[in-house]
Amino acid sequence: MTGAAAARCAAPFAPLLEGTALGLRESKKDKTRRQLLDTALDLFTRQGYEETTIAEIAAQVEVSPRTLLRYFPTKEDIVVSWIEDSMSNFLTGLADRPPGETVQQSLIACARTLLATYESRKAFYLTLERVIAASRPIADRKQAMTANLADEVAEEILRSRGARAPDVLACHVYPQALFAVIRAVITRWVAAGGKPSLQGLFDEALRLVDFEPKRS
Repeated sequence: MTGAAAARCAAPFAPLLEGTALGLRESKKDKTRRQLLDTALDLFTRQGYEETTIAEIAAQVEVSPRTLLRYFPTKEDIVVSWIEDSMSNFLTGLADRPPGETVQQSLIACARTLLATYESRKAFYLTLERVIAASRPIADRKQAMTANLADEVAEEILRSRGARAPDVLACHVYPQALFAVIRAVITRWVAAGGKPSLQGLFDEALRLVDFEPKRS
């Protein structure tokens, strides 16, 4: 077969091959990003956030510091990315909740999923939260991001429930109240070294604020 003939035969498959190559590149990027995140938190655990350098993190993953900075412009962004991932998962989970649930039930279910993730990787998230608490700039960014998430959650409630949505004030109050509960629960959990059950603390906090809908 001539080169021209081979090219004509391959032409219909070109988009598929290009898509496969793009998918592999994206998969490799995701894998590298995850390795950088995991390695960074491991180093933060063993030697402290301030003591860990960009160069050390990059060396552990066998990439250059320049490559790391393409993923995360600053060391602070490495920590913040975990917060972004958790918030993105919360929104996705909320959008997937059954339509028959009350707003409170859906929010509580998403919160339980988040807390279950924390408990499944206890040492990791204890370190993450301690790093955040020890850095005022990161803590401030998390607070601002949580406020933005509350607004996004309110918009999702209004969008997805339409005429069944509570009034606008309630749609904004519910997520803000829930995130305050989550913050208090995680703070208590971290202070106790992860020994109490996060779900148990969450149950206790919900009773204190009377957040759960009344059962008929």
